Amino acid sequence: MEAIKVFVAGGTGAIGSALIGQYQQWSRSTGRPLELYATCRRRPTHLEPATTWLPVDFRDSDSIAEVGKQLANKTTTLDHWICCTGYLHGEFGLPEKALKSVQGDKLAGDFAVNTVGPLLLLQECLGLLKKARLAKAVFLSAQVGSIEDNSSGGWYGYRMSKAALNMGVRCAAIECARWRQPPAIVAIHPGTTISDLSQPFTMRRKAAPQTAEQCAAQLFSRIHALEAKDSGTFQRLDGSVLPW
Repeated sequence: MEAIKVFVAGGTGAIGSALIGQYQQWSRSTGRPLELYATCRRRPTHLEPATTWLPVDFRDSDSIAEVGKQLANKTTTLDHWICCTGYLHGEFGLPEKALKSVQGDKLAGDFAVNTVGPLLLLQECLGLLKKARLAKAVFLSAQVGSIEDNSSGGWYGYRMSKAALNMGVRCAAIECARWRQPPAIVAIHPGTTISDLSQPFTMRRKAAPQTAEQCAAQLFSRIHALEAKDSGTFQRLDGSVLPW
């Protein structure tokens, strides 16, 4: 039986780690062989079994190119490509509530991790995805990146960088639809999930956010349900379409 070959960017994050667990559980329950590759900023202390870890810094194009080289040396094909990375707050501060709070370094950091890095990483993997029967490339975006849906403002860097990511996804989907075996390239809003990214902003929510495991289970199902006709869409985990 042919192995399914999966790449997860951000494999040490809450959703990425849980998604790796979903693939491994599926492989065990179905008997389907699995080749799993995942990126990390730092090599994890607890190593997931049967996962090849590739260090990457999304703010360094040479680091991203190195991931592409290592993948090309390890496999000839990728079936599923999922980018679970995201930057909302950290060394450059919290999301900007007002225009007066916008700073160049914070914007550059947001765009590097949320937009430029993921697209460059997809660029590095196009040759491997092109060889799959139905390649699936999934970018975790965010509903706050929807321009049409924005009615509250604020969070400038995060909103702008996710909106730019969405445009990149749309462009890539249109371009790759010309492949002999067209892929499904989509942006997916995972919903508010318990993680380091969301932790400072979930205390005020009336409804409890989902766990990373709950999110990953739905994301896994959504990935497997994707078809070529879905390419170029912005979806929720249930498959409903979000406005750009």
